[in-house]
Amino acid sequence: MRIAFLTDMHLGAEGELPEGVDVRQNFLKALAFLTELKPSCLVLGGDFCISAGDSSIYQWVKKQVDELPFPYYVIPGNHDDPTMLADIFNKRHDLHGGELYYALSLEGRPTLFLDSSKGGFSDQQWTWFRDYLSALRDNNIVVFMHHPPLPADVQFMDRKYPFRQSEEFIELVRDLPCHVTVICGHYHVEKVVQRGNLLVLISPSTFYQMKQDTIGFSVDTLRVGIREINLTTHGTNSTVYYVDPKS
Repeated sequence: MRIAFLTDMHLGAEGELPEGVDVRQNFLKALAFLTELKPSCLVLGGDFCISAGDSSIYQWVKKQVDELPFPYYVIPGNHDDPTMLADIFNKRHDLHGGELYYALSLEGRPTLFLDSSKGGFSDQQWTWFRDYLSALRDNNIVVFMHHPPLPADVQFMDRKYPFRQSEEFIELVRDLPCHVTVICGHYHVEKVVQRGNLLVLISPSTFYQMKQDTIGFSVDTLRVGIREINLTTHGTNSTVYYVDPKS
C-alpha cells in the first residue's frame, strides 16, 4: 500500500503570502505531484492553517482533496482547531472531548491517527492509545501524528516546540513485541529517527524547510516536500520528494 503524506501547509487566506510564499499554490503543486505518485490514499498531517483554525481554509482544502481519485484522512496540528476540522471534514464521530483521534485498518495494517495539537495527549487519549496498542501488540503498527514523539536533534524545535510527553510515549511502546512506525511533521525537516522498536519518519513541509543545527529559527529552503510511505509484506519503506515552487 502506498500512502502520500502532506503536512505543515500553513495556509492563509486567499491571496495571503506568509513569508512571501504562495502557500496555496505550493499545496496545489503537491497535490498535482500525487497524480504521478498514484498513492492508495493521502494523509494530511496537520497545521493546515498559518496561525489558528479557520473554517474557510479547511473548506478550501476539502474542496481540493475531494476531487482526488483516492481517499484521504486528516489529523490536526498545533495551528489547527480539532473540533472545527472534524466538523468540516465529517469526522465529528471521531472527536473525543475536543481531540480528534481514530483507528483504521489500511489494507490489513493497523493504523492509528492521533491528536497532538496541544503538544501532548489528554488522559483520555492516552488510555485509548494504550488500549489499542495492547489489543494490537502482535501486529506491526503505523501511527500518524503531527509532532515527532521523541527528540530529533533539530535544535530549535526540540528546544522550543517539542512533544511534551516523549518519555511517556517511548515507555509505552518500548516493551511491545511489535514494531511501531510513526509518520509525523511539525519540524519542517526530512529526518528518520529510530529508538528500539520505534521508527519515526519526520516529514518535510509544503511551506518551507528548516535548518536542523541552529539554535535560532532559520529557513533552509523553500522547496515543497512530499513523503511517500510504502507498507509491504516485507515491512515499511519511505521516500521523500521535493517540488520546486517556481517550476
